[in-house]
Amino acid sequence: MKHLTVFPLIAPLLILLVGCSTAGSLGTSNAIEQLESADRAFRTGDLEQATADYKAVIRRSDDLASPHFQLGRLAYQKAKLKQAQTHFAAALSIDANHVPATYNLAIIHLQQARLLLSEHKRLAPVSAEKPALVAVRKAIESIGKANRQESR
Repeated sequence: MKHLTVFPLIAPLLILLVGCSTAGSLGTSNAIEQLESADRAFRTGDLEQATADYKAVIRRSDDLASPHFQLGRLAYQKAKLKQAQTHFAAALSIDANHVPATYNLAIIHLQQARLLLSEHKRLAPVSAEKPALVAVRKAIESIGKANRQESR
């Protein structure tokens, strides 16, 4: 008889636990659907919708590298380098082996180095003409040219 009185107390708990476990998987499947929608919008050129959808995916499931990577690409296209850098770094913090995020982050760092070295040359033209700095600027510029030619 004791078992019968315990069951009514345990049954609601079990139902709640089962509900919690399916809610997580539903959230993940909704995030995947939202990610597919964002990717479709990105492919068709609806960049505002893609941005909104990628952000929604991150709010639902912040453990996916892909939406961060795609937001980085979108920010880069708008020349928002700091934002792009933040998103590529977020993708890498989730997946340290995310090759495209690593590459794109490296390109941003090269662009920033080029800009800073140009600013250095403007501010300190004498020291900027030291052979080592000239060599660095030329090397960075040649990498940038190669990258622009590859992306065509």
